[in-house]
Amino acid sequence: MIRVPTLQAQEAYSFYRTYILEYSRNKAEIYEQYGFSLQGSVGSKDWEVFAAILVNDRARKGDGADLVNYEVKSATLGSSFEYQYHRNRRLNKLADDRDVDHIFVARSETYMNVEVWLVERTKMIATFDRWLPELLQNYEAADRQRFRRSVTYGFVKNQGVRLLEITSGELSYFLEAT
Repeated sequence: MIRVPTLQAQEAYSFYRTYILEYSRNKAEIYEQYGFSLQGSVGSKDWEVFAAILVNDRARKGDGADLVNYEVKSATLGSSFEYQYHRNRRLNKLADDRDVDHIFVARSETYMNVEVWLVERTKMIATFDRWLPELLQNYEAADRQRFRRSVTYGFVKNQGVRLLEITSGELSYFLEAT
């Protein structure tokens, strides 16, 4: 059985409303005026803070996992979640990813709809084991700086537990502690 933390859903939702939804809405008219999409206007750090509030965790020091107990990934709904391993920290980063649970934030391009999923580390081990030989081989080439792989949205839905959902900007579901 997956260990699901007691969620701070209302606190995370308040952060989302103020620093993600309202922030993107405030920029929408200007973005549109100059032909830009809102896609990507909210940074990964915002989703990491959102997740930290939700699961009551803190940022991890250094270049490893995002939070003390979790790695946080975000992508548009239905898209894959990208993992990057930089040349100098690749093995340490992969080891850190193996040692924590994973939070996946799937969101619409307008940030109005959000799903938050938790995938336990044990469900991710086979993925990381499969990536390890590829990661080692990737850096045998002289000047490659990054190794990128993805986890599909389908994998996350099949292996994960839905923690929270926001629909049309409103908190519509969160997993209650049992």
